[in-house]
Amino acid sequence: MAIQVANSAIKNRNKLLVSSWFKPIAVVLLFVALFSCSESKDETALPSNEIIEYTGKLSRGKGLDSDFRSLKKYRNEVRNSLTLNPPVLKMSEQELADSNAVEAQDIALANSQFLRFVRHSNTAQALRNEIMTVRKVLAADLNSNTKAGLASCQKNSCYRVEMYNFFYNMSVVGFVDINSKKVVAINNYSDAQPDLNQQQLQLAIDIAKNSELVKKELESRGLSIEPTMSQIKTSLKNSRCERSHHLCVAPTFVSGKQALWAIVDLTDGDLVGIRWTELGESGPPIEVTERQLENEFVFSQFCEQTRHFSQGDWQFDYQITSSDGLEITDVKYNNTLVMKSAKLLDWHVSYSSREGFGYSDAIGCPLFSSAVVIAYDGPQSQKIIEQGEEKGFAFVQDFRQPPWPTPCNYRYEQRFEFYHDGRFRVAAADYGRGCGTDGTYRPVIRIDLEIGDKQVETVAQWDGQKWQNWQKEQWHLQSDTTQYSTKGYLFKFFNKQQQGYYIEPNRGQFGDGSKGDFAYTYFTVKHAEIDEGANDMMTLGFCCNTDYQQGPEQFMQPSEDLQEQNLVMWYVPQIKNNGTPGEEYCWADTRVENGIKKIKVWPCYAGPMFHPLAVDDEA
Repeated sequence: MAIQVANSAIKNRNKLLVSSWFKPIAVVLLFVALFSCSESKDETALPSNEIIEYTGKLSRGKGLDSDFRSLKKYRNEVRNSLTLNPPVLKMSEQELADSNAVEAQDIALANSQFLRFVRHSNTAQALRNEIMTVRKVLAADLNSNTKAGLASCQKNSCYRVEMYNFFYNMSVVGFVDINSKKVVAINNYSDAQPDLNQQQLQLAIDIAKNSELVKKELESRGLSIEPTMSQIKTSLKNSRCERSHHLCVAPTFVSGKQALWAIVDLTDGDLVGIRWTELGESGPPIEVTERQLENEFVFSQFCEQTRHFSQGDWQFDYQITSSDGLEITDVKYNNTLVMKSAKLLDWHVSYSSREGFGYSDAIGCPLFSSAVVIAYDGPQSQKIIEQGEEKGFAFVQDFRQPPWPTPCNYRYEQRFEFYHDGRFRVAAADYGRGCGTDGTYRPVIRIDLEIGDKQVETVAQWDGQKWQNWQKEQWHLQSDTTQYSTKGYLFKFFNKQQQGYYIEPNRGQFGDGSKGDFAYTYFTVKHAEIDEGANDMMTLGFCCNTDYQQGPEQFMQPSEDLQEQNLVMWYVPQIKNNGTPGEEYCWADTRVENGIKKIKVWPCYAGPMFHPLAVDDEA
């Protein structure tokens, strides 16, 4: 079978020119802060006419007590990998799940397309590469963009192999058919970092715990605790984490009302800086159960297979993805296709508008997944009752990070609402509690609308008097001065037959206690041959940007003509949490009531409503 290469890194719209200047668009889990600590000289990519010398060597562990065993072992493995052909640090057989995973790794490393960027394009010098994940292909991996190449994978005979290139800050994903012993599809993602393997995760913890600065901070408070959130990747403003796109993570030490964030650079192998944050009051701890950590039923029923749901005039397929939450596909109303796909790629969570640092959370499957906040039970169907009358139903998926709601643990919800009159809403909610009382949550929602089967759409925006068609890919920020139509619509999405939807952003009018989305909305051209979020994505964009650079903007470079195109909508709300007693929002707490544990939640909902043009012809 011929290899299908969906190479988003080298296509015209999401370029990775291996010998050119890189644009600082990160598809990573990012953390932004200001620290007063020293750092090594920046080593960003150079213009193509200069020779780039890179040995892949780790630093001497600046700020660490000593060259402890795990760091010394890893340094030696990296040095040795640079002498290999190919120059790739493999996962050990002990780290891999089974013999098929071992074989899949070997098959991928024998494929020339998979190894395309493991050496420098000008000098052929070995670059630092490492296998991060080898796992069975899940239902969400078999997206329509790659089904042609993965037809043989429908019988669970394929494995997904992820390799990270430290030099280019690039991830290569290969799909290996074990039966045919071939690589059947490859995706390259520029400025993207996959989930850590077990060795990298333990190394991050060891670096944090052996740092002189971290030990000093903990010892000064008489603390001896283990970190959490160690696998969440981060960035750091004005440091090599951000400028050089190093692989950085943030093991976090939680104690009472405070948390110590330790920013670890796994590219250089040292500590970059620390920061204390306030967590607010917390209640008694929640017991972590085996069921919460490893829910095999959820994985087997909703991650390994695609299921079908039908109720009333609505029907769709659905699956829980590895890291893009619950995805619903091929949504039909009265047997007419209205939405090809809708999912939530990431929750960007930033703390402190002044210092700007935080996490990016992935939501997804409870097993063999890069998600930190995992699916809790399967999707649930709930009736929508308005004024005592049933108006439709909601399809809801809960994601929790055990042991929520204790500090530095998160809970999110995806909510798809479907109404008897043809309306629908794509919504999400944060249930707190998080790592601070001053957080801003920005869920990155991707909505692939379809009007029938024509796949040619137009988008228009209300300017206060009439609808104005968008000519180019662009974004819009919902603000206090945004102009809405008489019925509260902001956008109109339609085809040549004037079929389609009015789009009503959330302003707090939906009766769910929300306070408005203040969302960034993007419309981009859909390219079937390029993976622009259609497949299960690694984390998209910076966690802590306060402007339009939330991730989807990278699919608008350069801005394309929207006319006569199949379009994709991206929606990124901005929700400010509050832990102040009496003013709680995006918050949760554990209280003692009548001598027993009581969890109180103040959720914040976000997401737009879609109204059929045939039902509401007047805006």
